[in-house]
Amino acid sequence: MSLDISVWIPDDDAYAGRDIVADPPGTSTGVGAEGLRSELWGSAAVRRLGATFLPRLADITDENRGNLQVPPGQLDAFEREVALLAENVEQLSAGTGYDADRILRYLANMRHAVQRATVVRGGIVIW
Repeated sequence: MSLDISVWIPDDDAYAGRDIVADPPGTSTGVGAEGLRSELWGSAAVRRLGATFLPRLADITDENRGNLQVPPGQLDAFEREVALLAENVEQLSAGTGYDADRILRYLANMRHAVQRATVVRGGIVIW
């Protein structure tokens, strides 16, 4: 299995998975293999940089079902976290053993999803 990022539109109290926006053709939505949930996004290296959103992918609970849901009101903070990780990609690469270019591709997919979500006043979900 792999982790993907999708855009969703709020619908009162509906769970994010109900109103997923179709991705434009050619959109890349991959943000890593299942193992990266803890090996990269939940790693000590990511947490040391002060990330709070992406480490939640490693904290699987009955409530979140292993998904990271970021509502529209938190997109700016999520985008800042993604930018912080991109700025420190060499440190992340050294701390996790993952190739810096690979990490940057995943972070670029996150940035693109945030841009798409902003246009439709939605949020993102990584699952």
